[in-house]
Parts: sequence; structure tokens; C-alpha cells
Amino acid sequence: MAEQGSIRHAFENALSLIDDNRPDLAAQQLKEILDEDPAEVNSLRLLGTLHLANGDTDGAIEHLSLAVRHGPNFDQAAIDLGRAYRQSGQHQAAVKLLQDLCHRKPNIAEAWQLMGDALIEHGDVTAGRDAFRRAAQLDPFRAQIAEGVRHLGRHRRRDAEVAFREVLKKDPNHIHALVGLATIATDAGAIDDAEKLLRHGLKFAPNMDSLWRGMARVHSQHADYEAAVAAAERAVELAPGTPDCWTMLGTVQAWGLNPKAAKCAFEKSLALNPKQPRVLLSLGHVLKTIGDRKASEEAYRRAVKMDPLMGEAYWSLADLKNYTFSDEEIDRVYAAIEDDRVTPPDRAAFNFALGKAYEDRKEYGKAFEHYAAGNAIKHDHEKFNSAEFKLKCERIQATITADFISSRRASQTSPVVPIFIIGMPRAGSTLLEQILASHARVQGTMELPHILNYVREFNADDRYPEALAEVSATEFAKLGARFIRETKPYRGTATYFIDKMPNNFSHIGFIRMMLPQAVFIDARRHPMDCCFSIFKQNFARGQTFSYDLTTLGGFYNDYLTIMRHWDEVMPGSVLRVLYEDIVDDTETQIRRLLDHCGLKFEAACLRFYETERAVRTASAEQVRQPIYRNSIEHWRHFEKSLAPLEQALGSALTTYKT
Repeated sequence: MAEQGSIRHAFENALSLIDDNRPDLAAQQLKEILDEDPAEVNSLRLLGTLHLANGDTDGAIEHLSLAVRHGPNFDQAAIDLGRAYRQSGQHQAAVKLLQDLCHRKPNIAEAWQLMGDALIEHGDVTAGRDAFRRAAQLDPFRAQIAEGVRHLGRHRRRDAEVAFREVLKKDPNHIHALVGLATIATDAGAIDDAEKLLRHGLKFAPNMDSLWRGMARVHSQHADYEAAVAAAERAVELAPGTPDCWTMLGTVQAWGLNPKAAKCAFEKSLALNPKQPRVLLSLGHVLKTIGDRKASEEAYRRAVKMDPLMGEAYWSLADLKNYTFSDEEIDRVYAAIEDDRVTPPDRAAFNFALGKAYEDRKEYGKAFEHYAAGNAIKHDHEKFNSAEFKLKCERIQATITADFISSRRASQTSPVVPIFIIGMPRAGSTLLEQILASHARVQGTMELPHILNYVREFNADDRYPEALAEVSATEFAKLGARFIRETKPYRGTATYFIDKMPNNFSHIGFIRMMLPQAVFIDARRHPMDCCFSIFKQNFARGQTFSYDLTTLGGFYNDYLTIMRHWDEVMPGSVLRVLYEDIVDDTETQIRRLLDHCGLKFEAACLRFYETERAVRTASAEQVRQPIYRNSIEHWRHFEKSLAPLEQALGSALTTYKT
């Protein structure tokens, strides 16, 4: 095999074996080449990378060092040797090697990228960041990445995906393309795919703040608050002068009900770059959460001034509930709607804001026109499959029967009692939460995503709920323990805590099997008031059934049907609380509520509006004031326009309160 042609043939065979995922045979082939020619640099380098892939850094360094010695101009071998030094913890050696290479060959982006990691791991974060910037400047795919980022900014995700995938075809380890695709995957709800992309990137560039920011988002979607904070804090540690890192930390902290820390993080981001209207928006949301109404409004107004085409800022002002739009502001909104640069989500938000403005002026016809226009825009971009949802509910009812629950129900092991407030959105769940959270033994949290995440895990290939038949009582107990463990960052040391995710209503049987101690409260409100309140609310995400009145009415009936099922298979487990009853006889209903939870009456629950806590929902302003009657039968102002909803609701209207 000493002939050059035979060596070339053997090397090509080794490459084929690697492509066929047979690295052991490839390594053997390379060793045979090196037996014949110990200085064959390509084989030395490839064998070194195989050792590195297996975690054998000593073997990698041995072979890559020889490749560099025999091929002093073999740049890729030097880069791989630098990577091996890094992985073995020899950061100083990695820095020296890569600095020499970058001095001799200053235009190799990969070398600068790797040197950035080595410098940071050696303790020189500033020099490492400078090296990353140089790598970005030299990136041969810089134009394609910029194009993908522009598409993302304009909500053209398909075009962005094409741009990033084209880069990865040529460089499968390109960090910025991986981050771009992970962003698209996260936005689409493909969280596992996003995590794989980011973890792949971290293997090659563990000190890139953009990868850690992506991981913070992924952990947030997995409802792992501690991991999300750690990832966001790592991003800040790596790039404290980058506003996006502080923004991500603030976003995670806001999600984790740590609004004061979130406020601080957003303010640091704005100090680094004051011209960030969306960060101002986030700051406004946090200020609203902690009850600083005046400062919240000011943040939103600053965002509007900075970006007049950001409909979400106008909607945020409208969502303060008691904000009054001036004629001048309304004129500006109309002008923005006609601007071709406005994205569909912002155009929808502008319409929702106008709907609220005209409703406040008692111009109900105009108000409805704009509510309908906003919903139509959202409906065009996010479809809801009513037939599919109805079928899923029917499958749940057919599967999760009384016997099914009793045969798999976990034994109670935890003293911690979760209170699930379920039902339709805008039915009074935030009011009930505020009342209960005013009790000394109860911690209010937010709409926790954990149960829906567990359902998704079982729903691979549309196998939920039938897949639950394969789960034993012991396994359900483990799942319940997981829920108690994962929710600890929100509930602290409280014995009782609240999960007010309304969409949990179809999963009560599933919850009962894993959390036998759970308490269930069904927040209910007159169907017309409830559904119209949903229709005119510009939800950020997750309520795609709300964009069409007929669809909305059908969804409400599906909700009633499955709630009747839980009443039959779990009699007495779910307490139904009507919003109108709370308004008419507050104390009686609060005593009834506390009794169902196994809690003694406390007068503080009557003064719930005095309780200081973070409130993240659209009803944050309302629950900080005493109960009022204004929202009862408010739908009648729009009665003529709501005929499709009335028809879709059908018997739900005549059976309410029965």
C-alpha cells in the first residue's frame, strides 16, 4: 500500500466508512495507512478527530500534533489540535497554538471562533469576545446569515429557514445558522428540535452567548425555570455588554414570577441600548405585573413613540383597561394600519386597540368592526381545527372513565396540594386566584405549562389519551412527584399553590391519576359575556379557537361536555364557581371556595384587592380593585353583531346556572 495511489484509495475508503457510521473500521483503515506512511498528514488528522469524537483527548492530541509537525501549513489540523487542547483543559496551549495560527493566517474565521472559546476558558472574556467578532467579520456565509436574520425580523420564517439550511449544507457546524434554525423551531413549538440544534452548537462553541440565550428559551418552554435562569445568567456572564443577554435574563425572570429582578435586567438592557421599543414593552409588562400602573403606562408610551408601527405597544396601553385613547392617538393608529411595513401581528394588535378605544367611547358598532378585523388577521395565520379538538375530547371521555382512574390513581405521598383553576379564559379565574392567594397558606403562581407539556409527551403520534393505559399507578406517582418538584421555584414553601392554566380542563382525569390530592375549581361565567370577552382579547398565544365566533361557541360547548364527563366520573371533585355569584354574594362564595380547598376562612380573602403579588394576566388591573358589576351582561351592547355566537352556543345559554 506504499504506492501513493493505493494510499489515496485507502483514505477514501476510510472516509466512506465514516459516512456509513462505521468509525471503528475507519480507524483501523487509517492505522494501516500510517503503518505504511507514519507521516501521512491527512490520515493523522482524521484519526485524531475520531479520537476526539470518542472523548479520547490524549489520543487526539498525539495524532493531531504529528499532523501539525509533518504539515506545518495544514491549517485544519492546527484548528483541530486547538480544539483537542481545549477539550482536554489545556487552555493556555490552545490559546498559544491558535494565536500563532491567526497571526500567520489572519483570515480563517473558524480559527478566530475557536480562539475566542479558548481565551474565554483561559479567563480573558474581553479578548475572547473580540475574537468572536473577528470570526463573524470573516465568516464566508455572513451575507446569507444576515439575509436569514432579516427574514426572521419580517416574520418570513420559511425564507429564513431556507437561508440557514443552505449555510448548514456547506458548514454543518455553523453556529449562527444553528441558532437561526433553533429560533425558528422554538417559535414553531418544536422545542426538542431546537434543543438538539443548540446542544450541537455548544459542542463546538460553548462560550457563545447566542447559544445560551437560545437554551434559556428552550428551558423556559420546558418549564424548567432554574435551568432557564442558569442559561440566561451564563449568557450575561459571557457578554455583559450585549443588551440581548440582559433582555433574555429579564424575560426568564419575568416568566418565573421574579418581576423585580426582571425589571432590573430590562433596565440594564435599555441602559446599554435605549432604542429598544420591544424591551420597553417587556418592562411595561413587568411594571404592570407588580402593580406600578403609572410607570407601566409610561414605558408603553415610550415604546409607541420609539416605534409608531408596533401595534403591540398600542394594544398594551388598551389592555391597561382604564387607558383612554385621544383622537390624535386614534388617528396615528389608523395611519399605521395602512403602512405596508406593519407585520400582520402588529396590524391585528392595532385593530384590537381601536376596538377597545371605540368601546370606551360607547361606539359599539365601530368597536366590533375592529375586534372582528383583528381576529380575522389572526385567523388567517393560525387555524384551529374544531373537528380535531372535538374528536380528542371524545377520545378522552371514552378512555378516562371512573374505572380507568381508580385502577391507575397514584397513592398520595406529598403534603403539597396544587389547586387547579380551570375553565374558559376570561371567566374569572384570575379573581378566584387572587382571592385564594390572599390566604396565608396559599401561594398564587400563574398559568403553569407543566401539565400541557406532560400531555404533549404522551401525545407523540397522537397517542394521548390511549397511551395512558400503559401507565401504572407507580408511574403516575412519579409523574406527580415530578410536577411537585418542577413547580417548587414558583410555590416556595407554601402547602397550597395555584395553577390557573385554563386549558387544563380537558385533562382533569389525567391530573387526578398523578396528583390524587389535587383540588379542582371550574371558573365559569355567562357564555355570552365569557366568549365575547375572549373574542376581544388579543391573546399573545395559545387560544387559536378564539378568532371566529362560531368556532368559539363550538369550543365552549366542547368544554361543557367534557366538564359534565368529569362530574360523572369524579363526582364532587370539581367545584363550579359562577362569576355572577361571586359578584352577588362575595362572602358566601369565598367561604364555599375555601371549604372546598380544605382551608379555614380568613378575612384577608375578602380584601383580596389589597394583596400585593405579581399578577401576569389580562385581568391584573381588575383584581387590584373591589368587585364590580360592570362586566355582567356587557355583551348586550354588541348583541346584533354576536348572532353567530348565540347560535353556536345554543343550549349552553338556556342551561347556564342549572
